[in-house]
Amino acid sequence: MAIETNELPHSHRLPLRRPPYDEQTLKNLHNPAFAGLSPQNLRLSMAYHPTLGARFQQLAHCVLFEAAVPMRPKEIAIMRTTALTGAEYPWGMHVSIYGEQCQLDETAVNDLALAESWQTLTDTRWSVEDRLVIRMADELYADTNVSDETWALLTATWPVAQVIELIFASGVYHLASYFINTAAVPLENGQARFPEGYRRK
Repeated sequence: MAIETNELPHSHRLPLRRPPYDEQTLKNLHNPAFAGLSPQNLRLSMAYHPTLGARFQQLAHCVLFEAAVPMRPKEIAIMRTTALTGAEYPWGMHVSIYGEQCQLDETAVNDLALAESWQTLTDTRWSVEDRLVIRMADELYADTNVSDETWALLTATWPVAQVIELIFASGVYHLASYFINTAAVPLENGQARFPEGYRRK
Protein backbone atom coordinates (compact mmCIF):
# COMPACT_ATOMS: atom_id res chain seq x y z
CA MET A 1 0.00 0.00 0.00
CA ALA A 2 1.45 3.36 -1.01
CA ILE A 3 1.57 6.19 1.51
CA GLU A 4 0.03 9.31 -0.04
CA THR A 5 2.16 12.28 1.00
CA ASN A 6 1.48 14.85 -1.73
CA GLU A 7 -1.32 16.60 0.18
CA LEU A 8 -0.85 15.72 3.82
CA PRO A 9 -3.15 17.47 6.30
CA HIS A 10 -1.69 20.51 8.02
CA SER A 11 -0.64 20.60 11.67
CA HIS A 12 0.18 23.96 13.21
CA ARG A 13 2.77 22.26 15.43
CA LEU A 14 4.28 19.00 14.20
CA PRO A 15 4.02 18.52 10.42
CA LEU A 16 3.20 14.98 9.37
CA ARG A 17 6.46 13.30 8.46
CA ARG A 18 7.24 12.90 4.78
CA PRO A 19 9.51 10.31 3.10
CA PRO A 20 12.07 8.91 3.03
CA TYR A 21 11.06 6.40 5.69
CA ASP A 22 13.22 3.84 7.42
CA GLU A 23 12.16 0.18 7.54
CA GLN A 24 10.55 0.43 11.00
CA THR A 25 8.54 3.50 10.03
CA LEU A 26 7.27 1.79 6.89
CA LYS A 27 6.19 -1.18 8.98
CA ASN A 28 4.38 1.15 11.40
CA LEU A 29 2.66 3.02 8.58
CA HIS A 30 1.46 -0.18 6.92
CA ASN A 31 -0.13 -1.55 10.09
CA PRO A 32 -3.09 -3.68 8.88
CA ALA A 33 -5.04 -3.53 12.16
CA PHE A 34 -7.78 -1.30 10.74
CA ALA A 35 -9.79 -1.71 7.56
CA GLY A 36 -11.23 1.51 6.18
CA LEU A 37 -10.87 4.48 8.52
CA SER A 38 -7.39 4.22 9.99
CA PRO A 39 -5.23 6.43 12.30
CA GLN A 40 -2.71 7.28 9.60
CA ASN A 41 -2.18 10.89 10.66
CA LEU A 42 -1.24 9.68 14.13
CA ARG A 43 1.22 7.21 12.63
CA LEU A 44 2.76 9.93 10.46
CA SER A 45 3.12 12.17 13.50
CA MET A 46 4.75 9.41 15.53
CA ALA A 47 7.02 8.58 12.58
CA TYR A 48 9.57 11.02 13.98
CA HIS A 49 10.26 8.36 16.63
CA PRO A 50 9.90 4.93 14.97
CA THR A 51 10.75 2.95 18.09
CA LEU A 52 8.18 4.66 20.30
CA GLY A 53 5.70 4.53 17.42
CA ALA A 54 6.11 0.76 17.19
CA ARG A 55 5.88 0.24 20.95
CA PHE A 56 2.79 2.43 21.22
CA GLN A 57 1.09 0.49 18.43
CA GLN A 58 1.88 -2.76 20.23
CA LEU A 59 0.39 -1.48 23.49
CA ALA A 60 -2.68 -0.06 21.78
CA HIS A 61 -3.11 -3.31 19.83
CA CYS A 62 -3.06 -5.28 23.08
CA VAL A 63 -5.69 -3.00 24.62
CA LEU A 64 -7.92 -2.99 21.53
CA PHE A 65 -7.63 -6.51 20.16
CA GLU A 66 -6.24 -8.83 22.83
CA ALA A 67 -8.19 -7.78 25.92
CA ALA A 68 -10.77 -10.15 27.39
CA VAL A 69 -13.01 -7.38 28.71
CA PRO A 70 -16.03 -6.82 26.43
CA MET A 71 -15.73 -4.16 23.76
CA ARG A 72 -18.54 -1.91 25.02
CA PRO A 73 -17.13 -1.06 28.48
CA LYS A 74 -13.63 -0.78 27.03
CA GLU A 75 -14.75 1.67 24.36
CA ILE A 76 -16.82 3.64 26.83
CA ALA A 77 -13.67 4.02 28.95
CA ILE A 78 -11.68 5.19 25.92
CA MET A 79 -14.33 7.58 24.62
CA ARG A 80 -14.96 9.11 28.03
CA THR A 81 -11.24 9.52 28.74
CA THR A 82 -10.50 11.18 25.41
CA ALA A 83 -13.50 13.49 25.83
CA LEU A 84 -12.21 14.53 29.24
CA THR A 85 -8.73 15.21 27.85
CA GLY A 86 -10.11 17.27 24.96
CA ALA A 87 -8.58 14.93 22.40
CA GLU A 88 -11.00 15.08 19.48
CA TYR A 89 -8.84 12.87 17.24
CA PRO A 90 -8.99 9.63 19.28
CA TRP A 91 -12.51 10.36 20.54
CA GLY A 92 -13.86 10.78 17.03
CA MET A 93 -11.91 7.83 15.63
CA HIS A 94 -13.28 5.49 18.27
CA VAL A 95 -16.80 6.82 17.85
CA SER A 96 -16.57 6.29 14.09
CA ILE A 97 -14.91 2.87 14.18
CA TYR A 98 -16.49 1.29 17.25
CA GLY A 99 -19.58 3.29 18.20
CA GLU A 100 -22.06 1.29 16.16
CA GLN A 101 -20.45 -2.03 17.10
CA CYS A 102 -20.92 -1.11 20.76
CA GLN A 103 -24.53 0.06 20.32
CA LEU A 104 -23.48 3.61 21.17
CA ASP A 105 -25.62 5.94 19.09
CA GLU A 106 -25.26 9.70 18.67
CA THR A 107 -27.17 10.45 21.87
CA ALA A 108 -24.92 8.15 23.88
CA VAL A 109 -21.59 9.34 22.50
CA ASN A 110 -22.67 12.95 22.88
CA ASP A 111 -23.48 12.24 26.52
CA LEU A 112 -19.97 10.81 26.96
CA ALA A 113 -18.55 14.05 25.57
CA LEU A 114 -20.84 16.58 27.24
CA ALA A 115 -21.76 15.24 30.70
CA GLU A 116 -19.98 17.12 33.47
CA SER A 117 -19.60 13.90 35.45
CA TRP A 118 -20.86 10.34 35.60
CA GLN A 119 -23.50 11.60 38.03
CA THR A 120 -24.96 14.05 35.49
CA LEU A 121 -25.36 11.72 32.50
CA THR A 122 -28.59 12.52 30.70
CA ASP A 123 -29.17 9.38 28.61
CA THR A 124 -31.47 7.16 30.68
CA ARG A 125 -30.37 4.04 28.78
CA TRP A 126 -26.98 3.72 30.48
CA SER A 127 -26.74 0.46 32.39
CA VAL A 128 -25.28 0.13 35.87
CA GLU A 129 -22.11 -1.30 34.30
CA ASP A 130 -21.89 1.55 31.77
CA ARG A 131 -22.16 4.14 34.53
CA LEU A 132 -19.50 2.35 36.54
CA VAL A 133 -17.00 2.51 33.68
CA ILE A 134 -17.72 6.22 33.20
CA ARG A 135 -17.29 6.72 36.94
CA MET A 136 -13.93 4.94 36.75
CA ALA A 137 -12.76 7.10 33.84
CA ASP A 138 -13.88 10.29 35.60
CA GLU A 139 -12.07 9.39 38.82
CA LEU A 140 -8.89 8.33 37.02
CA TYR A 141 -8.86 11.59 35.08
CA ALA A 142 -9.46 13.72 38.17
CA ASP A 143 -7.29 11.88 40.71
CA THR A 144 -5.11 9.34 38.84
CA ASN A 145 -6.87 6.86 41.12
CA VAL A 146 -10.32 5.49 41.92
CA SER A 147 -12.11 5.47 45.25
CA ASP A 148 -12.24 2.34 47.36
CA GLU A 149 -15.96 2.13 46.63
CA THR A 150 -15.39 2.30 42.89
CA TRP A 151 -12.65 -0.33 43.10
CA ALA A 152 -14.97 -2.65 45.03
CA LEU A 153 -17.72 -2.19 42.47
CA LEU A 154 -15.33 -2.76 39.54
CA THR A 155 -13.93 -5.99 40.97
CA ALA A 156 -17.43 -7.19 41.84
CA THR A 157 -18.50 -6.62 38.23
CA TRP A 158 -15.53 -7.90 36.20
CA PRO A 159 -12.64 -10.30 36.88
CA VAL A 160 -9.56 -8.51 38.18
CA ALA A 161 -7.71 -9.04 34.88
CA GLN A 162 -10.52 -7.28 33.02
CA VAL A 163 -10.57 -4.42 35.52
CA ILE A 164 -6.86 -3.99 34.80
CA GLU A 165 -7.67 -3.89 31.08
CA LEU A 166 -10.25 -1.15 31.67
CA ILE A 167 -7.74 0.88 33.67
CA PHE A 168 -5.18 0.45 30.89
CA ALA A 169 -7.75 1.43 28.26
CA SER A 170 -8.20 4.77 30.03
CA GLY A 171 -4.50 5.11 30.75
CA VAL A 172 -3.20 4.31 27.27
CA TYR A 173 -5.61 6.77 25.70
CA HIS A 174 -4.76 9.46 28.23
CA LEU A 175 -1.14 8.97 27.15
CA ALA A 176 -2.21 9.14 23.50
CA SER A 177 -4.11 12.35 24.25
CA TYR A 178 -0.97 13.97 25.66
CA PHE A 179 0.84 13.41 22.37
CA ILE A 180 -2.09 14.06 20.04
CA ASN A 181 -3.02 17.36 21.69
CA THR A 182 0.58 18.55 22.03
CA ALA A 183 1.59 17.62 18.48
CA ALA A 184 -1.75 18.89 17.06
CA VAL A 185 -2.33 15.71 15.07
CA PRO A 186 -4.80 16.58 12.26
CA LEU A 187 -8.19 14.89 12.20
CA GLU A 188 -8.77 12.11 9.69
CA ASN A 189 -11.22 12.59 6.84
CA GLY A 190 -14.54 11.05 7.77
CA GLN A 191 -14.02 10.77 11.51
CA ALA A 192 -16.60 11.96 14.04
CA ARG A 193 -16.29 15.43 15.55
CA PHE A 194 -17.06 16.59 19.05
CA PRO A 195 -20.73 17.55 19.39
CA GLU A 196 -21.92 21.14 19.35
CA GLY A 197 -21.58 22.59 22.81
CA TYR A 198 -18.52 20.54 23.71
CA ARG A 199 -16.03 22.33 25.90
CA ARG A 200 -12.85 20.92 27.31
CA LYS A 201 -13.29 19.77 30.90
